[in-house]
Amino acid sequence: MEEQLVYKCVAFDVDGTLIDTNQSIIASLQQVLLEELGRKYSEDELRFALGIPGAVVLEQLGVPDVQAALNKWIAYSRESSHLVSAFPGIEDLLAGLRAAGITLGIVTSRTRGELDILSRFGFRDSFAAVVCADDTERGKPNADPLLKLLADTGLGPAEVLYVGDSVNDGLCAHAAGVKFALALWGAVNPAVPCDYRPAHPSELLTLCQAAR
Repeated sequence: MEEQLVYKCVAFDVDGTLIDTNQSIIASLQQVLLEELGRKYSEDELRFALGIPGAVVLEQLGVPDVQAALNKWIAYSRESSHLVSAFPGIEDLLAGLRAAGITLGIVTSRTRGELDILSRFGFRDSFAAVVCADDTERGKPNADPLLKLLADTGLGPAEVLYVGDSVNDGLCAHAAGVKFALALWGAVNPAVPCDYRPAHPSELLTLCQAAR
């Protein structure tokens, strides 16, 4: 009898998990805040912005016109895209999961338009199930984005593994009843509660292959 995979789908966050965008995100946010609030914020002051929706960040910082500032932030992020890179081992991880018959998914706080950045790395089309910030009324840490992925794929919570780098990713997974792997290669806080703690993409591939 053929053995079954425990995880039929592995879903990924994008920033800090598939691609390293920290430098680009913070540098472009610094520029926006200098123009909008007249203050130069340090990198440490803005690290909280990693892994949560841009509009929420700007609201918390007290920016008067959140939408206008968000548009600027997106534009400046595109201008600093030379600072973005795929994490080492991600391409091999995705290829290995596909070869094992595992469906690849994305659950991100990026909008559909902002997800275009993946095209430059050649693996945008690898993902069969994609849930972006504009696909659900409530985003992470609420369960809704992962619940939509479950509905779209027809899979149960036990059949999906979610991989992310932040506490909001973990809370979203927990709320949806999905196991969570903390991507230590991109996590700002390595102590975020999780079910698995892979230090490198290759460890995640070994974990999923061992689930046969």
